[in-house]
Amino acid sequence: MLSFRFANRILAGFLVIGAFIAGVDSTVYADEERHLTLGRISQEPGKNIDRLAAMAEYLSAALAPHGIATVDIVIAESPERMAEMLRNGEVDLFSETPFIAFDMAERRLAEPLMREWKKGVAEYHTVIIARNDGEVGSLKDLIGRKIAFEDPGSTSGYFLPRLALEDAGLTLEELDDPRSRPTGDAVGYSFAHGEINIVAWVNRGLADAGAISNLDWEDPKKAPEQLKEGLKIIYETQPVTRSMMMVRQTLDTDIKERLASVLAQMHETPEGQAALKKYFKVSRYDPLDGPAAEGLESARQLWRQAWKQSE
Repeated sequence: MLSFRFANRILAGFLVIGAFIAGVDSTVYADEERHLTLGRISQEPGKNIDRLAAMAEYLSAALAPHGIATVDIVIAESPERMAEMLRNGEVDLFSETPFIAFDMAERRLAEPLMREWKKGVAEYHTVIIARNDGEVGSLKDLIGRKIAFEDPGSTSGYFLPRLALEDAGLTLEELDDPRSRPTGDAVGYSFAHGEINIVAWVNRGLADAGAISNLDWEDPKKAPEQLKEGLKIIYETQPVTRSMMMVRQTLDTDIKERLASVLAQMHETPEGQAALKKYFKVSRYDPLDGPAAEGLESARQLWRQAWKQSE
């Protein structure tokens, strides 16, 4: 039976946990022993360690017969740090939402491998919410008012709603303090850093509107009924691919193919299902072809639009 142990260490501002397989004859792969690293972008490593470890443990066991000795995990504090590690070959695969994923792909650091279903859902969209008793009933009504976004790296909580506002001809202005007012006809925005905070800000009038994914809006833990009471949806964006498993672009082709095969079959066994559930409540992985490819291209076009507007 395979057993695993995880060792922690801090290196250059990011957390590494090694997943080691005990009891495997190391001489079997002496000529071709390889190691993989599963990464994650997060400023809260403590909330992600166990989730990443579950996936690393499963992949270690599944890939051991194919010459992969260990699957370690690493947490980068920012997209830029992740990009640096991809460039240096320190990360081999990671899950990410479309806009950050496309940025990594545009820089030829990583490429999409599989579509990631979370809680049984492959796509999602943004809903923009406002108070029922307020004066905001459309995007145009946000002129001179404020909107709460989640964080600068969020697809549904920043990129999609920002694109929607700019497509409507509105000018955005970041506010140093959420209590400040925007200049002139601009739409002021602040980052609430959490879905429940967005709903609370709108409920309490700190923001005139807020942007949150439709899935989080329907989740009572992130949008409690007592905070949703008196709020309404004023706008919904088009759906995009929710998440993808990305791989380092320079990773060996045979390893990419083996990873894709393992990920595609994970949901077919109890062990795989357990690992997926712990790993950010993923339901399954499927190839990026057919309808999945269409959804991916739709998200890519939105990303390109956002990238051009930021130039």
